[in-house]
Amino acid sequence: MELIAIFFILIPIALAVGILAALIGIGGGVLMVPILAYVVFEFMVIGTSEIVAEPELIMKYATTISSSVIIFTGLSGTAAFSIQKRVDFVVGSLSAVFAVGGAILGKWMQTLFDNTILSIIFAGLLIITSIRMFYKVGTHYMQNRNQPAKVSEEECEPTSFNENEKVKTLPETPMQTTIWARLTRNRTLEDNCNETWNYNAKLYLTPLAFAGGFVAGIGGLGGGIVMVPILHIAIGLPMHFATATSAFIMIFSSISAVGTAALTPALNLNIIWWPYVAGLAIGIIIGAQIGAQVAKRMKSQPLKIIFATALLAVGIWSIIKALVL
Repeated sequence: MELIAIFFILIPIALAVGILAALIGIGGGVLMVPILAYVVFEFMVIGTSEIVAEPELIMKYATTISSSVIIFTGLSGTAAFSIQKRVDFVVGSLSAVFAVGGAILGKWMQTLFDNTILSIIFAGLLIITSIRMFYKVGTHYMQNRNQPAKVSEEECEPTSFNENEKVKTLPETPMQTTIWARLTRNRTLEDNCNETWNYNAKLYLTPLAFAGGFVAGIGGLGGGIVMVPILHIAIGLPMHFATATSAFIMIFSSISAVGTAALTPALNLNIIWWPYVAGLAIGIIIGAQIGAQVAKRMKSQPLKIIFATALLAVGIWSIIKALVL
């Protein structure tokens, strides 16, 4: 197939990926990598007269292209969340330092594994993602089964950057005398959705972001599957802030992963036709905006169950394909 034809095919595919990702609240990488690895490179690229793709490097191509696209989705998401004033740039900046190190190590470690091992690693990430989605849906239903319907937080309209952010640092108390207390970021603020937040972010736990960066590097994902729980459960950001701050961090982890690939001859980055990145970026950014608008008008929980089931099936099939087929 002609490469320019693949470029135009990727735009509507990425559009659908962006819409679905926004509807169910996941990063696009978990969808882009299987599409690139199992559809684009296996059936469209290998054997063309214009480019020679080595089958044993398919997962490395796919994850690198995915990381490249995630740079743009991270920028787009950060801009949107910044308008809502839900990005904690202090926590995000500190976490990004460690996430960059993890992304570099994860991408470099791809040189140690063949395509079979990388396929199994990615399949494991798919299965973990699906289990996490099942858990979140189950938790949502348990918490809200006897509660009246609430207006989605996505229905609020963000105001402009010019409005003064209502943020203040909580006063220090006599108990705040240890080094750990002084490395805790205490905040109370009102975001642009007129919702007040009060949280204590443990800055001394930001090195845990290394794990999120590692997943981003080795799997070609945004790293949110690991980063969001770290930011929310360990560091202490509210879930909405954890998601928003994770989008900010993924910009740096993805740039680091792509940069490492470019500087690592064993990854053979020259084989990648970069208009793939452009086609995917165009489609997924537009799709994410459409999906965000659609999400305001529909319930996402049933869709999450369907998608989690599909992810689980793809993960299991990928392991069988790598080991048996």
